[in-house]
Amino acid sequence: MRTQPGARVRVKVAINPGGGSARAASTPPAQNGQNVAVKDVAAARGATARGASRSPLRTASFNRVPRAPVLVPALPVRVPGANLLWLVMVLLVLLAQARGEAADATAAFDAANRLYAEGRFLEAAAAYEQILQSGQASAAVYFNLGNAHFKAGQMGRAIAAYRQAGRIAPRDPDLRANLQFARNQVQGPTVRPGRWEQWLGRLSLDEWAALGAFALWLTFALMIARQLQPSLGRSLRSWTLTAGMVTAGLTVCAMLAYRSDSQHRMAIVISPEAAVRQSPLEGAPNTFTARDGAELRVLDQKDDWLQVTDGTRRVGWVKESAVVLSGRS
Repeated sequence: MRTQPGARVRVKVAINPGGGSARAASTPPAQNGQNVAVKDVAAARGATARGASRSPLRTASFNRVPRAPVLVPALPVRVPGANLLWLVMVLLVLLAQARGEAADATAAFDAANRLYAEGRFLEAAAAYEQILQSGQASAAVYFNLGNAHFKAGQMGRAIAAYRQAGRIAPRDPDLRANLQFARNQVQGPTVRPGRWEQWLGRLSLDEWAALGAFALWLTFALMIARQLQPSLGRSLRSWTLTAGMVTAGLTVCAMLAYRSDSQHRMAIVISPEAAVRQSPLEGAPNTFTARDGAELRVLDQKDDWLQVTDGTRRVGWVKESAVVLSGRS
């Protein structure tokens, strides 16, 4: 039988019932690119492929390093308003905590005031000190602490408390009056603040810094306005120069206030008498004697000794335990 080019030839396979080998009825060769399709061979190949897919492969047989499993992080589910809800809850918790601390501080302050009203000044001073140690510092607490020490006859501690209150509320008239009254009770050598120190003391260090920053930004704003609006250059020139000079002056005041706070430390005597010696030794001769409430300027420190002066060119060393340190007032 002659086959046409491109014709498909079906091959029938006969199976020997006696168990012999199978033979083909006719096996004509494929010529001119004929495609021979054998169903049984295809079925066998399909079975082999399915078996191969079911049989797992061992990575060890291919000498491959096993890979770590890829962990895909779970994406958070965003709920509208959830962040705002958490923020509100945190603010409520912080507000409740702050109110609780404020209530405790108010109760402790009232208790200390009752002790002061009962004439138990030392106990009242200890109660005010406890409030300060808890972090609830204010001008009122320092003011009342100074009054309690003054009533108890502790002039040095009273002046130190008034000075601390003055750093928070420098323009409080009652505070300034009590501080001056306490200073007038001190006997012996003491350092009196100069006029420029009193003038700088009218504002706190933070207030000087805030004013200087405001003047600086105002100067920058005027300079930018002159660049953006050249027609206003002449009219804004004088204002810009004035703002620049004010900024320079406020900057100098802020620097002097900072220098007075950080470098010009004051040692306030809190013992009835403090011996100021010629050298930092117990057996050294005395230079002068400072009494309770005396304010001495600190020049240097060596171990537990402070080198101080009383403002009259007398310099000596005093034990640190006999004084308390304070900044500008």
